[in-house]
Amino acid sequence: SLSGSSVFTHLFLLRCCGFCRLSRSSTARRGLSVAHEVYRALTLTLTVVYLLQECVYAYQERTDMDKLSRVMFLLLCHITSVAKQLVFYLDADRIDYLIATLDDPSYNEMSHQRLLVDASRWASRFVWAYSGCAVVTCTLWIVFPIIYHVQGQTVEFPFWIQIDYTKSSMFVVVLLYSYYVTTLVGIANTTMDAFMATILGQCKTQFTILRIKFETLPTRAKQALRCDSEQNYDEVLMRLFHDCLKHYQKIVSAILIQFGIGAWILCMAAYKIVNLSVLSIEFASMILFISCILTELFLYCYYGNEVSTESERLVTSIYSMEWVGARLGFQRGLLVLLERARRPVRPAAGLVIPLSLQTFLKIIKSSYTFYAVLRQTK
Repeated sequence: SLSGSSVFTHLFLLRCCGFCRLSRSSTARRGLSVAHEVYRALTLTLTVVYLLQECVYAYQERTDMDKLSRVMFLLLCHITSVAKQLVFYLDADRIDYLIATLDDPSYNEMSHQRLLVDASRWASRFVWAYSGCAVVTCTLWIVFPIIYHVQGQTVEFPFWIQIDYTKSSMFVVVLLYSYYVTTLVGIANTTMDAFMATILGQCKTQFTILRIKFETLPTRAKQALRCDSEQNYDEVLMRLFHDCLKHYQKIVSAILIQFGIGAWILCMAAYKIVNLSVLSIEFASMILFISCILTELFLYCYYGNEVSTESERLVTSIYSMEWVGARLGFQRGLLVLLERARRPVRPAAGLVIPLSLQTFLKIIKSSYTFYAVLRQTK
């Protein structure tokens, strides 16, 4: 469907990374499903093992602030990634249901095809650009170990490993292992964020469509009478009103660790970047990393804010329709809906932290506060 196509690219990337299971309708052969479940288990094991290695390294280097800052921003980023990965594991049925809901006919009315197509195209382009930025960042990170190794310098990877990788053969193995896991987490993490942002974006688009439907409700009822003069205007008006009400209920029913940790990730990355040369490749890679984290947080806050704003506008759209002269039953139903719509939809992380631009600003301020404290204690 038009709405469902908005998450097609996201699901493709997440299934390739092993973070999202295959659709049951697409697994014609049981062997393919079993093989993909094994692959998912392997990716989860790798990400958890790598996270534990980073935790051990962070504990061993807890007295060296430079080494600690080097590993902490990646470690915290991997924590959020594993948390999201577990959500996709444990809530797989609910995620499948959420995806299937996008194919509901009320979300895919052809009269609003342009809005749906634009939303789908933007979602696809954005996820490719966002995940591509993560790949470029991870690729830049492997440049430094290669250069240092070629120059004969000692290379220390920011995770615990009991293998002598001074030899070229083992160095390549450890380097590829680090690059694979980091890139896998980078692609999956950005795609999962883009997936949730797209869902919120679809909610915002559906609210826009719903507002248009309410504003043109009497006009559409009159057009229906021109096509079939045997119908009663009030009956047609109530039927269209009930359709809009069902659409509203579906949008509302469709509607994390990330925000608590996001400030710390930005803090540790900022602490590391101040000691780098502006013209160095490492500085460029850290700028890309910080951009990814800022985008990650901004996506949730921006689209959560957009959903709230669009749902608030719904009251004006309902009141703006030509309700004067309609029968009393319709006006009563309209009044009840107005009272409900006065409480806008406000998405929240963990039912506690509101997804709004104010929350994003608070995260930026808190990350700077953490950074300032660390600089003073150095």
